[in-house]
Amino acid sequence: MSEKRLGFFARYLSLWVFICIVLGVAVGYFLPGIPAFLGRFEYAKVSIPVAILIWLMIYPMMLKVDFTSIRNAGKKPKGLIVTLVVNWLIKPFTMYLIAWFFLKIVFKVPRNTWPAPCS
Repeated sequence: MSEKRLGFFARYLSLWVFICIVLGVAVGYFLPGIPAFLGRFEYAKVSIPVAILIWLMIYPMMLKVDFTSIRNAGKKPKGLIVTLVVNWLIKPFTMYLIAWFFLKIVFKVPRNTWPAPCS
């Protein structure tokens, strides 16, 4: 079987992410008008520019989905069950506990200033 090598972009993905973070912070700091302008494009409290960029980030991954493996997931459900249990039973509670720990213990944020739950 031939060995698959990572492409240039994939090999340096951490570097690209770091560069984008630095550029985003620099734009926000040195050119605050750009984030203010982009912030005006919102629908139902969703930033349209952010939604478009997230779609552009996720779309290439969607093209690589192997639909035969999805069909076969029902034949060997162990991985599917583990994923569902972790994502729906373990992660929400651990994230709540981590948030509680940082808000209440580490930073001692007063309860009346905590973010309101999503409605």
